[in-house]
Amino acid sequence: MDSEYDQDMSLEQRINKNLSSRKSHIRHKPFRKGVVFGFPLYRVVLLCLTLLDTALLIAALALGMYCAKVKDFQQVTDSALAPLVIERDFLRNQSNIVKEKQTAQMALENQRRAHMGLKLQIRQLQTVTDGLQSHIQELRAEKTQLEGNRTLLENNCGRCPPAWLLFKNSCYYYSIPPPNSKKNWADSRADCISRGGDLLVINNLEEQMTINNNYPKITATGPQWKMGFWIGLTDTVSNGTWVWVNNATENNTRYWQTDQPSNEESLSGHCAAFARNVLSWKSWYNRNCENDVLNWICEMGPR
Repeated sequence: MDSEYDQDMSLEQRINKNLSSRKSHIRHKPFRKGVVFGFPLYRVVLLCLTLLDTALLIAALALGMYCAKVKDFQQVTDSALAPLVIERDFLRNQSNIVKEKQTAQMALENQRRAHMGLKLQIRQLQTVTDGLQSHIQELRAEKTQLEGNRTLLENNCGRCPPAWLLFKNSCYYYSIPPPNSKKNWADSRADCISRGGDLLVINNLEEQMTINNNYPKITATGPQWKMGFWIGLTDTVSNGTWVWVNNATENNTRYWQTDQPSNEESLSGHCAAFARNVLSWKSWYNRNCENDVLNWICEMGPR
């Protein structure tokens, strides 16, 4: 143990002695001008410059590699972003198209509403126009009737009784009593006979048109056939054979209304009536002689 300890101490002493001798040598070594650490100054400078160039070269290489990577990344990024840019521009264009479409749709809707408003106004105006036109036609018809009555009255000159109208060579009487005073066919004929005439007998187209054109204006409600006037034509003697009150047989069928005379029921339709037709001369129709009540037209020769 003691010998090992002594050996360690002698080794430590020798090391310390060597270090001391080196320090003393360095401390006492004379400094020479132009020498650094035992090397000439220019060599130290060249060494530093070489190290600096090497460092700059390494930095340049590193920077070049970084720039190359950045450029490659930029190219990759640009190539990756190109579809996105195209899609962005497309979406922007589509957005503008959608906005323009919406604007056009709003304008179209406004035009459609304006068009509907105009159509409504046109319908309203058409309704007013139709009403005015109908009223004008009524006034014209009334004017024509009044002018005809005035002419008839002027030409009558006492040839027909009061309330009778003179047309050509006959006097005619249109009965227009209150609705509750209408009569059946037999009672209507009796009234005409009591006035000195008989129910109307139509002999030709001229007389047919004269009666139609001078038809009195009647304002009433109910079925159209109730607006008519009894005339002196029946088929009571022989069903289907129409005979006037002067015993003349009527074979002409052009004055009957469409689908008339009607013989659907055996107890109806044996007496003829006259209703004005503004479109043609078809104005005759048949009704029940006893149960139906109408106005009537009487006829007599002038004085």
